[in-house]
Amino acid sequence: MSVHCFTFKIINNVKVEKLKNKLVVFLSLLLVYIPAAIAQVNYKMHSLFIYKFTQYIEWPASASSGDFVIGVVGNSPIISELEALASSKKVGTRNIVVKKLTSSSDPNGCHILFISESQSAHIGTLAGKLTNSPVLILSESEGGAKKGAGINFIIVDDKMKFELNKSAIEKRGLKISADLVKLAIVVG
Repeated sequence: MSVHCFTFKIINNVKVEKLKNKLVVFLSLLLVYIPAAIAQVNYKMHSLFIYKFTQYIEWPASASSGDFVIGVVGNSPIISELEALASSKKVGTRNIVVKKLTSSSDPNGCHILFISESQSAHIGTLAGKLTNSPVLILSESEGGAKKGAGINFIIVDDKMKFELNKSAIEKRGLKISADLVKLAIVVG
């Protein structure tokens, strides 16, 4: 009887060890893939917010014909999310076109310019290139709205929110809905 119990304990210990090893592998994989999934969800949310912004901001008549152009400065996962959105949505009756830009590109001709976090050092320079142009500048970096972006995505208490620099948007000849202002953290 004692030999049988001893054998049973060894077999159980081996099974427990194998289970522990499988659990460690599973948890390791989970830690690798969860941040990637969260980042993807965030950029999908960013793209949905951007699309909704088009319904709360009015561009002047001079910028109301042809394709609706969203420029993205920097290599960002938001590009693929915006392209997916553009394949199924329109701004009014206008097709959405997504253009990948560099910080040295000419951003004129865009209706929205999204500056990725990796390019946030160029917010002021890009805003300067767009003086008097009806372009909504968006960013995703700390203090982006104070550096010249009209809207800046931020995370507050693990929730995505946005700062709105009303004067920066109005200075570009864009009209903002009071409803959008109510939803934002107004910084200027």
